[in-house]
Amino acid sequence: MSYICPVCNGLQELNTECPVCSQQMNDCGKWSDYLGPYSPYREIDDISMSDGTLGSQNNQCLHLVNCADCHQNFTIQITS
Repeated sequence: MSYICPVCNGLQELNTECPVCSQQMNDCGKWSDYLGPYSPYREIDDISMSDGTLGSQNNQCLHLVNCADCHQNFTIQITS
């Protein structure tokens, strides 16, 4: 069974604070989208087999988030 990320599919908003400056973080999308030119078009399950992450096995989607104030980048796990 495939995992559907609630943030990627617009079912949930991503509201998280920067651990450095406590400002609202910006969602930059799935971390796996940055792995290569065709990554955004691949299924989450397919990506996790090729990048070594176990996100979809644990019903998680890794998202890249950025702080506009202090310019820090982090990955966070979105769980269904």
